[in-house]
Amino acid sequence: MKRGLKDYLLLFFKGMAMGAVELVPGVSGGTIALITGIYQEFLGSINGFSLSALKKWPKEGFTAFWKNINGSFLVVLFAGMLSSIFSFARLLEWAINNEPVSIWSFFFGLLLASIVYLFKQLLPLSLSTLVQFSIGVIIGFLATKLGGTETNPSLLYLFFCGFIGISAMILPGLSGAYLLFILGVYTYILSNVRELLDLLKHYDASQFFNIATVLGVFILGILVGIKVFAKFLHWLLERHPKATLATLVGLIVGALHKIWPWQNQFIDPQFPDRINTQAVLPSAYQAGDPQLLKAFLFISIGFGLLFLLERIKISKKNATPQS
Repeated sequence: MKRGLKDYLLLFFKGMAMGAVELVPGVSGGTIALITGIYQEFLGSINGFSLSALKKWPKEGFTAFWKNINGSFLVVLFAGMLSSIFSFARLLEWAINNEPVSIWSFFFGLLLASIVYLFKQLLPLSLSTLVQFSIGVIIGFLATKLGGTETNPSLLYLFFCGFIGISAMILPGLSGAYLLFILGVYTYILSNVRELLDLLKHYDASQFFNIATVLGVFILGILVGIKVFAKFLHWLLERHPKATLATLVGLIVGALHKIWPWQNQFIDPQFPDRINTQAVLPSAYQAGDPQLLKAFLFISIGFGLLFLLERIKISKKNATPQS
C-alpha cells in the first residue's frame, strides 16, 4: 500500500492511540487497530518479518526486504505506540487516580462504539454468529474475574509476562495491561518505565543497568510473543474470519464491565492480598461523587471519536482516485 506524508502521520496517531489504551487495564490496543482499519495489515506485516525474509536481504537488497516486511508501516506504528506509552504513562496514572470517572467513561464510550461498529460493519446476524459471540462473551467475562497481586518477579517470569501481555494486545477485547495486572507485574513494569524516564534527568549507571535488564527481558518476551501469536491469529482470520471476529467482539463485550465508570473496591476473604472491583450503579458508588454529567460527556466523546475516525477513513477512501 502506497502512503503519503499525511497517511503516515495518521498512522502515527493510530499507533499513539494503541499505545495509550494499552496503558489502561481493560482496554486493548488490538481493538483500536481493528476499529481504525489497520488490524489485518498489522498482523500481515508482523508475519512478513521472518527469518526467510532476512535471508532474502543479501540476495534481493535492503529495499526489497523493507518492502516485503512493510517496514515503514511497522516503524511508524510502533514509533507512535512507544511515544504514547512514554508520554502518557504519567498522565494516565494521574487521571486514573484523580479523575477515575472521567477516564473510565471515555474508554467505556470508545469500546461501546467499537461494539456497535463491528456488529454493523463486519458481522452478519445468524445463529452461528450468535453462538460464537456468546462463547467470546463468556470467556471475556471469566478472564476479567481473575485477580492479581503485585510481586517482585524473576527475569524468567518477566519474559513470560511480556509474551502473554503482547498476545493479549494483538487480540481485540483482551487487555494486555489487564493481563499484566492479573499476573501481578502491572505496577512493577509501570514503575520501571517511570524510573527510566527519571534517569534521563538524573542518570545513575547501576540503577540504569537494573531497569534496562528488567525492561529488556520483558521486551524480549514481547518480541517473541508478538511473532508467535500474530501468526496464529492471522491464520484464524484467513480461514475462519466470521467465527474469529464474532468471538473477538464477544471478548470485548465480556470485558466491558471492567471499564464501567463506577467501580467499588472489595477484598475477597479467600484472597486477602487481592483488591477486586465490582461494577455498580452510580447511586451505589462508594468512592465519592458519581459525576453523572461529566461521565455522560466523556462517554459521548469516546463514543463519537470512533465514528469521527470512521468518517475520516470514508472521506479519505472517497477522495482516492480510482485506477
